[in-house]
Amino acid sequence: SAHHPGTFCFFIAVPASPRVVPMGPSPRMAVAAVAAAYLVFTQLRLRLLEYAIKIGKPVGPMWLPLTVTKVLKIWSWMNGVNVRSESGEGLECDRSRRYMMTWHPHGFIVYCPIFLMAEKAIRGEPVGAPWHCTGAPVLFKVPFIGELLQVLSGRPVDKRTLESIMAAGGTVAVQPGGMTEQKATRHDQELAIFPANLGFIRMAIKYGTPILMLYIFGENQLYKKVDGMEKFTDMLFKATGLALPLFTAKAGLPTAAFFPRATDIHARWGAPVEVGEPDENPSDEKVEEVFSRYLKELQRIFYANAQECLPPDVAARGLKIVRMDGKPVDELHAEDKPPVMRSRL
Repeated sequence: SAHHPGTFCFFIAVPASPRVVPMGPSPRMAVAAVAAAYLVFTQLRLRLLEYAIKIGKPVGPMWLPLTVTKVLKIWSWMNGVNVRSESGEGLECDRSRRYMMTWHPHGFIVYCPIFLMAEKAIRGEPVGAPWHCTGAPVLFKVPFIGELLQVLSGRPVDKRTLESIMAAGGTVAVQPGGMTEQKATRHDQELAIFPANLGFIRMAIKYGTPILMLYIFGENQLYKKVDGMEKFTDMLFKATGLALPLFTAKAGLPTAAFFPRATDIHARWGAPVEVGEPDENPSDEKVEEVFSRYLKELQRIFYANAQECLPPDVAARGLKIVRMDGKPVDELHAEDKPPVMRSRL
């Protein structure tokens, strides 16, 4: 050292501490966390659904489903789908009574009951009390669709659910043809399919509730059926439980459910079909008698409005009615059917 000769200075190099960079969760971990959170949310949602089914009433604040219905109606308007007219005896039904409600046709995806008619269910129109539109149980477990249906007071269409709601004094709306009719839906043929056991008729008789039906003209014309793909539809149904016929939507988009073709919708409510006093175990003869009057009212609604509310060629083909048990269908006599326009094709 310059200041202390004869001494040595030692310099020891100490390596600098490595800089610690905080590590965030990996994309895979983030996805797993979101999936786990959604599964927990879904379980809680389904528990809430079970509670709602048990009490037979809607749960939660009314502003939420009403807000959703506004959004759905705006989306429909943007796609050119609107309810142009609504009429029928059912709009003047006795609101002091309880009803079982039905609607026809099923359509490709049940568009109108969800996007255009759900507000009526929430507000209790026209029966004077909130009612539950029902759908395939599997749909309530499908992401987004399950949440949407539940927010709109939808319920699974299984016997346990229907019995629970009806026994609690609630009101349900069912589509008699269900997935069978959905798979057979066409844009150029109006169709009504009925199950072999006529369970909806039996349940209405059991609780003594008149049946109030709604025919939605234009539901089948929101999309166009793709022919030749029926085997694929059957395979999809067997694999997933979902009945989805292949179709094209606006601008020819394939199976684009949220983009329907611009269509005018006409809603027609029928007169209530009386079922008599409550009967726990109605005879087959009684069920058939009520069903016969139901079919007569269904056909009356259709033929009185088809010419005004459907494309001429579709109206000219009439309403095809199929019983899954193969029994013959009582059709209106020719003189009882209002004339419909002949096809322009």
